Amino acid sequence: MPIKGLSEKTILPRLGKIHLGIKVNAKCSKCAWEGLADQDEDEPICPLCSTRLALKKRAYPRATKHFVVPDEIKRYVGDEPTELDIMFPLNNLEDFAPQWLRAYSQTQGLVCIGDGETCRRKVDVKTGAMADHNTPEGAWVWKEGLDCNQQDCPDFLAKRCRQVMNLMVLLPNVPGGLGVWQIDTSSFYSIRNINSMVRELTALLGRCAFIPLKLKLGPREVSPAGAKKKTVHIMYVEAQQTLTQLALTAQKSPAQVLLPEPDLGDVEETFYSGDEEEGEENQEQPEAVEPGAIAESEEPVGHAEESMGELERQLNEEAERAEAEQEEPQHATPQLFQNWGQLGEAALKLGVSPSQVIARARKKRWTDFASYAEAWKVVEELVNEKDTSPKML
Repeated sequence: MPIKGLSEKTILPRLGKIHLGIKVNAKCSKCAWEGLADQDEDEPICPLCSTRLALKKRAYPRATKHFVVPDEIKRYVGDEPTELDIMFPLNNLEDFAPQWLRAYSQTQGLVCIGDGETCRRKVDVKTGAMADHNTPEGAWVWKEGLDCNQQDCPDFLAKRCRQVMNLMVLLPNVPGGLGVWQIDTSSFYSIRNINSMVRELTALLGRCAFIPLKLKLGPREVSPAGAKKKTVHIMYVEAQQTLTQLALTAQKSPAQVLLPEPDLGDVEETFYSGDEEEGEENQEQPEAVEPGAIAESEEPVGHAEESMGELERQLNEEAERAEAEQEEPQHATPQLFQNWGQLGEAALKLGVSPSQVIARARKKRWTDFASYAEAWKVVEELVNEKDTSPKML
């Protein structure tokens, strides 16, 4: 028997994190050095000119124009990639891209998490305020159901609380284990872009998981509320296939999507049936015949002419049968299909797109049909309406 609350839970292993920026210090006023200073010192020192860097904020995040990837995957994606081949691991957006309003403290960690209406907050027992570095260990409690309105929240307005998406994706071209890579972003535009693409894929294809996509980081001109237009680097997702190709991909299982295409190079030289090779070795070679001589196995001239006439008659009958078959084109029968992808490809050859078939039947996806035969009847109806002769498959 499964254990309720445990056995049904599945966790995707996290292989690592991909960042959208780096932590840096301000430039040295003397030599213009920029980098990470020693965090243990009260006044960090420039490693080049030994000038003291009197900074209240020694390290701060700075956005980059590329994904900051771990060393172990640079050989597969490059040192400074601006795009990544990805797949979403699940179909439910909340499972692989959770989004919350979050506030953190250097000493307390996560101190508040909310959804814009209610929040769960770590509160200082003595002051009643959100716990911070002044709150002693154990002198705080978690409170549930507090109001969460970022427009009126002083912590959000002071940027102590931010909207955060934890995006988890598969990198199908990177070996090293089955798991996801996490990318955190607080960009309003990046979050909106990814949410929109997931909803669009789900609406069009019935799923978003295991669809080959490109996650890109590029410049976009944005207009923040109360500020001038500016150019920032944000994430967005693109599909590298046409809508028809995406529809066919969505009918495949994840294993079929991940399988590589067969190598068709030099197929004439590498393909052997075995039987043909054995037959050639056992074939007897004809004996040499002197010029002008007639072999005993040859037929007389009269019999040869009769054989040629019979052969010509058979060829003419075959040609007539071929013409008759061309005049009566054959549709593919449902028994020929092994999966929905084959049916979709057959429909495309007849000039009917999968989306037309699904829309005509008022279905959401191929699997809503009771059988291949039911779906193929719809294909035939659309072909007949086009008043064209469908091609033989």
